[in-house]
Amino acid sequence: MTAGRGIKVGAHLILGFPTETRNDMLAMAEELSRIPIGFLKLHQLQIIKETALADLHAAQPLTTLGYEEYITLVADFLELLKPDIVLQRLFAAAPGGILIAPTWNRTRSKFLNDLDACMEERGSYQGKRYTPGN
Repeated sequence: MTAGRGIKVGAHLILGFPTETRNDMLAMAEELSRIPIGFLKLHQLQIIKETALADLHAAQPLTTLGYEEYITLVADFLELLKPDIVLQRLFAAAPGGILIAPTWNRTRSKFLNDLDACMEERGSYQGKRYTPGN
C-alpha cells in the first residue's frame, strides 16, 4: 500500500541468525524481489554487548558467520535479488568496543573490495539468477 502511494520503500535484512539455514537466507532474496521495495540494506548478525543476544551468547555461545562465508553468501544472495533494487549497505560494522562477535576486523571498503573480487572471479552480478514471478 505504501509503494502504491508513490512512497519509496526500503528494507533492512540481517543475515546469519542461529536458527537460519543458508537456504533460508537465500530464499529471502527471492521474497524481497517479490515485494515493491526500492532499496535494501544488508547486515550480518552481530552480537553486541549488553543486549539480550549477548546474554544468550554468554550462556551458550552462538555461531556467527565467518568473513569468507559471508562474502560468498552475499554474492549468492545478490545473484538471486531483483536487479533494480538499490543496495545501500552490504556490511555492518559495530564499534569494536561493543562488538562481541563476529570479529572480522575489516572495514566496509575492504569488504566491498573483497565482495567485488569474489563476484568478478565468478562472473557474477546482481540479478544473474533472478527469475521474475518466481
